[in-house]
Amino acid sequence: MRLTVYGAAGQIGGNKILLEGQSRVFLDFGVDFNTRSKYFSTFLQPRRFALVKDYIATGVLPSLKGLYEKDEPPFAEAVVITHGHLDHYGHASLLRPDIPLYMGETTRLLIKARENTKQKSPENLFNKNENHPVEVFRTSSKLVFEDAVIYPVHVDHSIPAAYGLVIETGEGVLAYTGDLRMHGPKSEMTHDFVEKCVKMNVETLVIEGTRVDETEVSTEDDVRKELTRVASEVGDRLVSVVVAMMDFDRLNTVLSVAEKLDRVVAISLHHANLLTTLKRGGARMNIPELRDEKLVAFLERRRTGTYSKTDYPSWQTELIEQIPTVGDEEIRRDQKKYLLVLSRAEDIIKLSDIEPAPGSLFILSTSEAHSEEQMLEEERIHNWVNLLNLRYKHIHSSGHAPQKDLIKIIEEINPRKVIPVHTLKPTLMKQLLNNSGLKPVVEEPVQGRAMDVF
Repeated sequence: MRLTVYGAAGQIGGNKILLEGQSRVFLDFGVDFNTRSKYFSTFLQPRRFALVKDYIATGVLPSLKGLYEKDEPPFAEAVVITHGHLDHYGHASLLRPDIPLYMGETTRLLIKARENTKQKSPENLFNKNENHPVEVFRTSSKLVFEDAVIYPVHVDHSIPAAYGLVIETGEGVLAYTGDLRMHGPKSEMTHDFVEKCVKMNVETLVIEGTRVDETEVSTEDDVRKELTRVASEVGDRLVSVVVAMMDFDRLNTVLSVAEKLDRVVAISLHHANLLTTLKRGGARMNIPELRDEKLVAFLERRRTGTYSKTDYPSWQTELIEQIPTVGDEEIRRDQKKYLLVLSRAEDIIKLSDIEPAPGSLFILSTSEAHSEEQMLEEERIHNWVNLLNLRYKHIHSSGHAPQKDLIKIIEEINPRKVIPVHTLKPTLMKQLLNNSGLKPVVEEPVQGRAMDVF
């Protein structure tokens, strides 16, 4: 049994991990944002008619015959997606449609909700002319392939329906963590995954190491306390918080803070679309309900700035008719009443219509900037903060396990081999394991180079 990392070797994200025996199964097939940003930008885009060709030429996609076009037999038997973040699933849309995809029930709903707000594109999984066949699973499922049986087990991450995979083969058992944490509100899910690994005697562990160099831990409860503290200091002024669209734990935290401070939460239309889509789709999770006295949607101005129905795309027009909304004029008149939730930091420009009182609070509750491009964007956000005379705070709890928890996971599973992925510092993981007295073989993957699993 061989394993080849085509994405996430010595970098964060873009996970594409090929398990190869008598047949081939990919574990995740995400967008490699790191490589993509080297060649493409807002104004320099891959050509639509040569999308796959341009991505292969630049190394964004692996060059494998039969993976994208139907001129060869299908390269892989299936692709199993661990969760609904773009760096784990985003380029599965470019695979030939006779390679089936497997993902969690709620993951499918999340992806559909996100894509419903976008124009049709070959880089969308569902919102394009040709739908890709998708099989869904839950923790109790068993995915049977030619020479591997995969057991998905839920884990805690910064998005619902995240899974780790325990994989039984004729040569032994391996596990792939996907992205996970032990300090989140649903840490018991990650413990369930670890227990499954122990029970099945996992010999090789493919583990994410995003925060292997970080020792500090901020929990969701820490976020709640800090949000409450800073928001209670602003008095009658506006409180605005940026929350990633898929981060339900953070949204629930904001709702609890707003309730304590007696503020109405006004969420973005993107957040509102996600909540209503999940509600209609029967997602197996607690979904906040939009209602006037507690949770409404912020109706932003678009195009003519007059709130005309023709100003909005069809998905927003349909949504606005179904849910309670509040406009910028209402928020401006009574700023102490609302806690505004934006889905992107760039939406800070929408506050200019609200005219927040000087000293109003702008909170970034998402991960910090890492790339040069993100840092430039962050600088622009701070320029807007200063222009609008806002008070800025960054309050966040990561979706990834820090150093001590990664070592604890490895210690409990006790594999013979560890393969670190989704990390900039794979060598550090080896050093830490040696220092802790654990002696698994740590094999650092090289992009595109096959290695023995066991």
